Amino acid sequence: MNGILLNNSLKYIKYCLVGGAGAIIDFTLYSLIIYTINLNYLISNAFSFTFATIFVYYLQKNWTFQYFTNKKLRTFNRFLQIVIITYILNNIILIISVELLHIDLLISKIIQILLSFVWGYYANSIYVFNRDLIDK
Repeated sequence: MNGILLNNSLKYIKYCLVGGAGAIIDFTLYSLIIYTINLNYLISNAFSFTFATIFVYYLQKNWTFQYFTNKKLRTFNRFLQIVIITYILNNIILIISVELLHIDLLISKIIQILLSFVWGYYANSIYVFNRDLIDK
């Protein structure tokens, strides 16, 4: 029992580190694109989110969850499903924050990242990198 708890705690810490690095990449690129190129916030989000997602997938798969399987396509498809749902949720959060609540663009992005972080951990650990689901 203690081994399982320790393993899950270490996995969560790794997830936080990788997710935190991904959030920093996402936020930094988002900010740079908005304020240097002056693109729309939703277009900026698409670019920053895509780049950060690729980075996070690689590290979560190989380091956090140490998920090595012969069913790579199935795993990646599940990951893409979660990414698409996350991207839609991210844009909804940004639109509500910016357009309806009139929250600053950068504060809205921070809110979006925090909410996505919680959702992402559970979605990835339960649906994407779950050996019981994929390896059957």
